[in-house]
Amino acid sequence: MDVGGGTVIKGNWEQISNDSIKLNTFEQPKKLRTTYSGKINPERTNIQIKIADVELPLVAAAIVINDQDYGSNANMNGIAEMKAQKIKTITYYYLNRKETIEIDNPDYNEIEITVKDLDIDAVQMYLTDKIMTIHNKKLFFAEGYFLKKTKMANKQWK
Repeated sequence: MDVGGGTVIKGNWEQISNDSIKLNTFEQPKKLRTTYSGKINPERTNIQIKIADVELPLVAAAIVINDQDYGSNANMNGIAEMKAQKIKTITYYYLNRKETIEIDNPDYNEIEITVKDLDIDAVQMYLTDKIMTIHNKKLFFAEGYFLKKTKMANKQWK
């Protein structure tokens, strides 16, 4: 799965229709979902959002609340502060990732977000229920590139 075949990832496949298969890598992300925790700090007059993955803060992540046209970028500690009365949603943009999180309590004014594993390499290292289409003996991802065929008998792919 790279120019010249330089990157090899292994997993299983399952045929789900006449022209589609589902891929799962043997290695799966450690954190499958983005989670958040929130609290109400009566002394705070703005909203503070801290965003990180399981290891490091997401420095310079763009954060937008309540589907507004503008937002704020996270600082070196992954913290952004914004003025708002109530919060319904938080959308973050980081490299090739965009995700919107619905907040269950609009009165939270301190929120910590831990994003799911970021698979930001040139070639994806994790595939979880990734659908591919078979056409003219080639496998196509939805993104438009394809892989060479392999033997269907072994139900494994490289």
